[in-house]
Order: sequence, then structure tokens, then C-alpha cells
Amino acid sequence: MIVKDGEYLDFNTVPESQGISKQALIIVGIGIFMIFVIGGLSIGFSGYGHVWPSQQSMRVDMGKMNH
Repeated sequence: MIVKDGEYLDFNTVPESQGISKQALIIVGIGIFMIFVIGGLSIGFSGYGHVWPSQQSMRVDMGKMNH
């Protein structure tokens, strides 16, 4: 940024970081929590709609299907 030389007070100091804001930490925390929730739901519902063992599952002879 270009400013007049008189506007600089001290060239020997480095500005200190304010750190990560509380709102950003909350958003990151909610995001990580949601990743685990979605992963848990995926694992929990992974068996839904599946029949196992395969002897009980539906077997369709693809060669005899009517088109």
C-alpha cells in the first residue's frame, strides 16, 4: 500500500496478529462435527436396502427378461 512517509510511525516493529476469530473457530468446529455426523450416518445406513447373505438376495436371469 502506498502512503506518505509521514504516516509511518515506526519501521522497527512488526504488527502482531489478532489470531483466529471466535466466529471462525466456531465455524470450523461445526464443520468438523458435521463431517463426523455425515460419516456416522453413512456407516449406520450402509446396510439399509441390502440383503445378505447373497443366497437370500434377488437373482434375476438377465438372459430371459422380456423387452
